Formats: sequence, structure tokens, C-alpha cells
Amino acid sequence: MLAVVMPVAIHFWYQRRGKTIEWAAMRWLGEQTTLQHRGFRPNEIGLMLLRCLLVALLALIVSRPIVAWFENITRSETIHLVQPDRLVTDSYRFELENALRDGEQVYWLGVSPEKVASLEKMPTLSPGLTYLQNNINALATANAPAFKLYFRNNLSLASSPRIYIPGDYQLFSVTDSSNKAINLLQNKPAYKDIIHVLLDYRDADERKAVTAALSALTEVYGFAFEIEKKSRPGRHYDWVFTNNAIEHPEPGTRYIVSGAMPEWAAPASVISLPDSLRLADSELVESGRLPEWLGDLLVNDLKLNAGNEPLSDSQLNALFIKAPAAQQEATLRPWLLLVFICLMIAERWLALRKTVTSHG
Repeated sequence: MLAVVMPVAIHFWYQRRGKTIEWAAMRWLGEQTTLQHRGFRPNEIGLMLLRCLLVALLALIVSRPIVAWFENITRSETIHLVQPDRLVTDSYRFELENALRDGEQVYWLGVSPEKVASLEKMPTLSPGLTYLQNNINALATANAPAFKLYFRNNLSLASSPRIYIPGDYQLFSVTDSSNKAINLLQNKPAYKDIIHVLLDYRDADERKAVTAALSALTEVYGFAFEIEKKSRPGRHYDWVFTNNAIEHPEPGTRYIVSGAMPEWAAPASVISLPDSLRLADSELVESGRLPEWLGDLLVNDLKLNAGNEPLSDSQLNALFIKAPAAQQEATLRPWLLLVFICLMIAERWLALRKTVTSHG
């Protein structure tokens, strides 16, 4: 930015009075030429200012402070995203009531964000933090608002994919210390209800591998699975094993999609495995760790041992990531370059016009 003084210095350098040297034809030059170059001319001042602006704009494009400046101007709203849980709302009632009173945006976390009219009117269905990323994506705007997230902190978050937040954020977590973890081996069966499972596979080897893993969980922990191989309309399944893409995941259902690459914007209830669950393709099946891996997921989904063990601050900070503002910079920079090119064209036009006028 200090280079802005260069056009000014060059301008005054050319404006200084030169030394008159007498030569033979000097007396034939009229005074009109001398008067033409005397003092400051308006087109020269404008050209100097235009060149200063070009240098300053180039510095801004390279160093990018203007992006942060625009962000500070446009970022004015705060969005409160609240997990519909009585413990959460009671713990942060003061903050949430102040936000509602100040007219700030407060939403219930769900399959899609729902505007909060009153803290007493809570949604009956709470999918946990399964759709947290989807809610953040739906509420994010071009102004990159600041998010305040209110949720329960327990070990079930450890199995969630990373959450990307486009802007500043604050975490307000609460831990429930009233429940004790269950010893799965001493409390057999650990879960008495029937777990409905759908094996939506075209490959018989995948169905065989998953069925064997669920049978091992039944034998060790006493889980009761009701396994179906064909989906029935209107039927709710707790777990769905498939190798088909999930377009509209149902609340309360865990999806294990094999042979598919993970997607960062997918809900936490959808787990994608790059390999199919066959002995020849899957390391989980080949090493015999598939029952253990499914058991950990099941324990977290049923909240059998995550009642009083919260994630540490470092674990939470690793789970939530501030998305870079590359998209905003990518949107602003072409406009800055366009302005720079237009000013460059204007500068060349004025400079050439000045040269023609001087020689004319």
C-alpha cells in the first residue's frame, strides 16, 4: 500500500521546472508551448489519482483485507439453534429468553429447523443431533451469521461426523449426570425392546455377513432383532442396511450404506462405508470386527452407556469446525478484478489522450 506514493512522486517529478538551455533555434519557439506546460493540468491530476487507485486496489486484491472488512459489515445476525430437550432449555433459559425478547432468530433442531415461538412449546419428535449439519446448511446465508448451538453433551457425539459451520459460533452444552451407564454384560439383556432391522441388499453375501454379526450381538448381549429382507410400506425400521443411496432418511432410523463414499453434508444417521460388507472386500468383516463395530453404534443409538460421560472441550472443538470463507472470497474477487481491469483501461485511455494532446 505504500507504493501509492509512487504515482504522486512521479507526477511532481515531471512538474518541476527544468533548466533552460539556449540553442540555435530557441528563438523560433513560440511562448504557446511554454504556457501549455505551465502549472497543474486537470487531466494530469485525474490520471495521477487513477494510478494511485490502481495501486491501492492491487494491494487489496493481493492481501485480501477487504474480504474481512465486508464480512464485518454484513455479519450482524445471530442464530440460536436449540436441541428440543427439557434439560437443555432449562439450563439456558435465561439466554434463550433474552434472545427471543431481543428479536433474534431462535430455532428448534429437527429434521428441518423450526422457528421457536415459546420455550414451553417443544416439538414432540427430537432426532437428537442427527440433522445438525442439515439445519446449519439450511439456516446459513451469504452473510455468514454467527451460530449459537445448544445441545446435550454425551458420548453419542463421538460417532458423529464433523460439523462444519460457515461463520463464528459458540457452543452451549449441558451434561446429564443423573443417569448411570449400564454394564452390558451384567444387565443382560441390556435392551428389552425389539430392534427392527431391514437388510436391503441385492448381494446374498452381504446379508449373510450382517446377519452373522447381529446374531453375535444377540448371543453376547441379548439384543432382540427382527430382521426383514424386503421393505414394507409404513413400516418403521430402527436400522437399515443397504447399498442404495439414501435420499430421504427417516427420523429415528440408522442407515448403514455400504459401497458408497461418505458425504460431508449427509445427516449423522447415515453412515457410508466405501467397501461392501463382503468377506473379500471389507476389512471389518475379514478381521471379525463387524459385530464389535455394530455393537458400539447400537449402544450409542440406544444411549445405554452415554448418560453421564460428556466429551471434553478438546473433543468438542475437534468435532465442530469453522468452515473457511473461501466461497465468499471466490465471489468477491472476480468483481475486484473486473474493477481493476476497467480502471486500467481508463488509465491507458487518459494516458494516450494526454500524449496525443501534448504532441498536438
